Amino acid sequence: MSSLYESIKNFIATRESEQSLIPQERKENLLRFSKSIREMRNGQSYSEMIFVCTHNSRRSQIAQMFALVCAEYLGISGIGSYSGGTEITAFHPNSVRALTEIGFKIEKEKNTEDNPRYWVSYKENNVPILAFSKLYSDVVNPSKKFIAVMVCSSADEACPFVPGAEVRISLPYPDPKSSDGTPQVLEEYIKTCETIARELLFVMKNVAT
Repeated sequence: MSSLYESIKNFIATRESEQSLIPQERKENLLRFSKSIREMRNGQSYSEMIFVCTHNSRRSQIAQMFALVCAEYLGISGIGSYSGGTEITAFHPNSVRALTEIGFKIEKEKNTEDNPRYWVSYKENNVPILAFSKLYSDVVNPSKKFIAVMVCSSADEACPFVPGAEVRISLPYPDPKSSDGTPQVLEEYIKTCETIARELLFVMKNVAT
């Protein structure tokens, strides 16, 4: 039985009822992602993926967390999820705020202001995930036999080849950065979380079948 925090479990259950909202063209790309995960797990019992965007501050961080959450929700083992960028900035506070609002427990390390380091938990009795902005080639990420998932168009264009990746998936999302500084900022970041979670749940459901 899933040990996800109850609020996160409810959030994913709602996304489960929204699978029809995913466009058919998008589903075809998501199914390719699912197939890559299945094939990798068949060969070595686990599958690792790195979600890549330019700054590793918003979409890639969110996707890293929801890949793990969706796998846990469906009882799928052997999923390793990571994130990185083509540049280093910081895990954006609005991303942190949205994930916290959804139910993730996030603690910030002291004395890490320029590029804060956070510990993120999504289920009971688990070791928190260390989250901070980093290059996709950072030593904390896999260096070979992983799936590279490009979640922003600029990183997709900048990295036609990702060293060490066995498969490269183009899966761009709109950048919630456009809402920064507006009254709708939290709503827009949560919408981004909903979209990413909905699609990654579809991916993981098709891994489980």
